[in-house]
Amino acid sequence: MSGQIVSIGEALVDMIQVADDVQPTYLAAWGGSPFNVAVGARRLGSEVEFAGSFADDALGEKLRHFLAGEGVGLDLSPVVSECNTTIAMTSFIGPEPQYAFYASPASYGFVPPAIANRQQIVSAAVVHTGSLAVLEDMTHEAITEAFAVAEGLLTFDPNVRPRMVDDWDDYRQRLGRLINASDFVKISIEDLEAAYPNQSVDSFASATLDGRAQALLVTKGGEPVTLITESESTDIPLRGTLPVVDTTGAGDATMAAMVHQLATTGMPDDHDGWIAMTRNALVVAAIVSSRRGAALSMPTRQEAVEAGAQL
Repeated sequence: MSGQIVSIGEALVDMIQVADDVQPTYLAAWGGSPFNVAVGARRLGSEVEFAGSFADDALGEKLRHFLAGEGVGLDLSPVVSECNTTIAMTSFIGPEPQYAFYASPASYGFVPPAIANRQQIVSAAVVHTGSLAVLEDMTHEAITEAFAVAEGLLTFDPNVRPRMVDDWDDYRQRLGRLINASDFVKISIEDLEAAYPNQSVDSFASATLDGRAQALLVTKGGEPVTLITESESTDIPLRGTLPVVDTTGAGDATMAAMVHQLATTGMPDDHDGWIAMTRNALVVAAIVSSRRGAALSMPTRQEAVEAGAQL
């Protein structure tokens, strides 16, 4: 098994609101949750391959160029002419970002299931996925096939976007299969409430850990995160004293750091090992929250270490 990470899912353009005058001002930034995870893990030092489809347009080319410049592999990422690059409008009503997506059809929905046969996926140390790609039939099939053949660890972050879900029963079935197949799952409290409104954190954790998962991390905005393993549950305070500028990529930064550590050192032996890993990830998230632009704000390993992470 190689030390490589494969991140499967969407690449898109985030339009992030930076001012709310008579006419709102937006900053264009490269994004998409699995895209951000790929960039974040790469900047921390991991070898990363991105598996996602790109539109054959100017924005699609810029997204690919950015990833290539970061050193992220694109051998599993087709360019398709059936669509334009998806745009995500990110606005702030209160402290948490609100999203609206413009995708018809979605540029990230054309990842062929045949990628599961590629050696990069079979031999990867970690295969990661989540977010919007789960909603698209072709890409979802590719993810399912990849999870079935991968010999390494599997990680999943639902990153629920309620406005994009048409059939909640089907969506929950898709989430459930991927959660049950994963070694590590991260979910925000907002995602849990949206996807499973009648389920408590404890009951969701019990169901998750009854599957393959060894640990569940529940994030709660500006509150301490909750790490749950089979042995115990621990609330871990957020790290850092940096000013919060933009929380858009904080969850993806957390996941990128977790995936990087899993690829580097493997699965922790005990609950304390998971705590140490989570604390490192929260340092990375704090750095990202102090900057604008999700992928662009991901720190290097040196920056993370200087801020207190033990990577």
